[in-house]
Amino acid sequence: MLTGDMQLAGEDSMSNLEEDREQIQSDQGPDEGQATEDSMSNPEEDREPIQSDQGPDEGQATEALQTEEQEAAAGTCAKGNLQVYKAHITKKLNKSVKVRSDDPEMRVLSEAFKPYQKTVQPHTVVLHGKPGVGKSALARSIILDWAQNKLCRDISYAFLFSSKDRKWTEKSSLAHLISREWPGSQAPVTEIMSKPERLLFVMDDFDSLESALLQEDMRLCKDWEDERPIYIVLYSLLKKALLPKSFILITTTDAGLQKLKSMLVSPLYILVEGLSLTMRKQVVLKNIIDDHRKNQVICSVIGNHWLAEQCQVPSVCLLVCEALKIQEELGERRTPVFQTLTSLYATLVFHQLTPREPSQSCLSQEERGTLMGLCRMAAEGVWSKKSVFYDDDLQTYGLKESEISALFRMNILQVDRSAKRCYVFFHVSLQDFCAALHYVLEGLGKSNQYFCLTKNLRSLTELKQTHFNTHLDGMKRFLFGLMNKDTMRTLEVLLGCSLSPDVKKVLQHWVSVLGQQANATNLTDVLDAFHYLFESQDEEFVCSSLTSFQGVGIVVNQRMDLAVSSYCLQHCQSLETLWVDVRGVLSMEMNIELCPVIHQPTHGKPHITEFWEDFCSVLGTHPKLKHLDLGSSILNEWAMKILCMKLRNPACKVQSVTFKNAEITSGLQYLWMTLISNQNLRHLHLGNILMKEDDIKLACIALRHPKCSLETLRLDSCALTADCYVMLSKLLLSTTSLKFLSLAGNKVTEESMRWLSDALSSSRCGLQKLILDSCDLTPVSCHILASALFSNRTLTHLCLSNNSLRTEEVRRLCQFMRLQECAVQQLMSESASTHTGSSEDVPATLVLSFHRVGPKDQIQILRLGCKCLHR
Repeated sequence: MLTGDMQLAGEDSMSNLEEDREQIQSDQGPDEGQATEDSMSNPEEDREPIQSDQGPDEGQATEALQTEEQEAAAGTCAKGNLQVYKAHITKKLNKSVKVRSDDPEMRVLSEAFKPYQKTVQPHTVVLHGKPGVGKSALARSIILDWAQNKLCRDISYAFLFSSKDRKWTEKSSLAHLISREWPGSQAPVTEIMSKPERLLFVMDDFDSLESALLQEDMRLCKDWEDERPIYIVLYSLLKKALLPKSFILITTTDAGLQKLKSMLVSPLYILVEGLSLTMRKQVVLKNIIDDHRKNQVICSVIGNHWLAEQCQVPSVCLLVCEALKIQEELGERRTPVFQTLTSLYATLVFHQLTPREPSQSCLSQEERGTLMGLCRMAAEGVWSKKSVFYDDDLQTYGLKESEISALFRMNILQVDRSAKRCYVFFHVSLQDFCAALHYVLEGLGKSNQYFCLTKNLRSLTELKQTHFNTHLDGMKRFLFGLMNKDTMRTLEVLLGCSLSPDVKKVLQHWVSVLGQQANATNLTDVLDAFHYLFESQDEEFVCSSLTSFQGVGIVVNQRMDLAVSSYCLQHCQSLETLWVDVRGVLSMEMNIELCPVIHQPTHGKPHITEFWEDFCSVLGTHPKLKHLDLGSSILNEWAMKILCMKLRNPACKVQSVTFKNAEITSGLQYLWMTLISNQNLRHLHLGNILMKEDDIKLACIALRHPKCSLETLRLDSCALTADCYVMLSKLLLSTTSLKFLSLAGNKVTEESMRWLSDALSSSRCGLQKLILDSCDLTPVSCHILASALFSNRTLTHLCLSNNSLRTEEVRRLCQFMRLQECAVQQLMSESASTHTGSSEDVPATLVLSFHRVGPKDQIQILRLGCKCLHR
């Protein structure tokens, strides 16, 4: 894993951010290559010559001398060619590569490309991470350091293949590709290929190659002189069909990594993380002086987990910094709780588009055409995973470089003149933003001739059906973000015309369908939709989109998931059921560690506490919400305290709360108090939670309280002790509202069964349903229970499943059930075992019992093993 802060600086970078970029690079420490320069040695140089016992004769000496002279001359020529090539590489990359990273990571790369190692080594290394995080910079720095004899001194030749330099569909041989990289005279291909184990090929931007690899004809190339499409040549290198002993370094995004894995042989993966959290803070706060304002901004930017992750990329961090600077200049002092990347990019781009002339109130028709052409080209590129454009692409969309430069105050589309003239957006996220903007502007382009000439772009309906294509996520998020009414209003003023509401209606329909198909919807899809809606920060739009949601299920893995869910759930006015799995995000220590740059207030509440309070406030704002399921969640004491406080809100109408499999370290005492305060609570599930005797004691006190309305209590697998059964038995003798009690999964000893049976046989016991599933009941316990059924007048359902009941015990139960005094209507004894007699004898006995039952008997269903006998 690479944690160094790195960046690739292009010659044509945004002029107003170049100084900041240089500053980021200069703050990262010394060049990595210098650390390993003296630690490398060439195995060829270390070898000792083989000594001969007998010298050659005079003729042989003359011939040997001539051979040595020829080899020396060839070596001198090859060495001269190599030095020329290295000088060419240094000149080509020295101005565009500026990398600062820790020495250990660079050493990992250097050691990976050393031949003649005794240990197993990878011949393929993959650098992966977010787009723009510095993968290309690191890969190019390896080539540059090799050319400058700083690193990889065991590599004879190193070559860089980049999507910016060529189109993958062109035909070429590997020899020709190498020759194209060679300066001046013809490359010594034969000499280069003579030692494939000392060759390094760097493939920059696998993602651009990925679409080409979907062709039907993917026959591998095994000869370096064979002329094939370039993607076939590179694919053959990846699959080790061509020069299998050579070394390969590939850069790819995390999204492209999964598809790349199936093509590689024993690779080494290295994650490039980008800017550290501390560096991100420094960049974002560069233009802000006031301390209070600094804390506001850092909370709104770094507090947005997704936005903070994007700022790991130096280019994105600088764009965010520039947008914040514009907000300051425009006097926008009211910082939102959360900044979004859409709002920041909208501030930046729309400000760049603002007409310079005071007399011009909006963009001219020609400028609008340029903007729409640029956005359409961006959208086509996103769909086809294309981020590098050429002159013919600009011509296709009616664009001219001069017109784009005149329209924007910044070089939004950068020009790379180092090889074949090409264009790239300052960062791929800026391309995603322009792609999303295309769909908003789409209605304005009907009169534009270039829109008629270009192929039909995929519709929003198709975009909805591509949830597995992660490369479209950025465009989707920006599209929802642009639905903010203030953003739309600013854009309409800029364009000088109104925009169609059709896009907003389509997006609302997308989300609405998820709510209508709640049972068939993946939990990830719902949370993704919440994140998209949150990006808009438009309450009216969000509320209209969520009207169909009656049941919601989400998994909260990050702080931002909590904030996003709180925001969206507040607008689910039809919400009836809420299932939430809260993972370890509620730990104070974890949140401080994850986000140490945010100043935690000494007075007031920590930010994570506020997030949880907002989330739990949903319980008091939705009168239709009846069911809350927090099963499998991890909840600490303060989280339970806040949750229970919100449950006690008089406006809270929740009737059922489930904590099954939840990890509750402490805080159950607040729950028992809630049973008294909230008379709407009818059902409580605490399955698989370790219950202490003090917890059961407090629970019984609460259940006896006249204001407690709880009817169902599940204590499945709670490790209840003998004293717990005593307290529960005494509870059953009290006047309570409890009608359903489950003790499944707890061991019920004979002594404990006596306490329970004494309570069941009492006329004061109002229990109607009792679950004793998997309680290790003994024959004696079964006999005690059967005796209690004789006196009980309220128990209608009894579950004894998964207990080792013998035929005798089952027969005794049936005898008591035949009596008209017995009120049991349903007896479940699934998976029971019979230890005496035939397994067929039991059903026969039970059938006989049914025939002898009088007409007033209440028995309706009897289950035994896998059989279910109906009356």
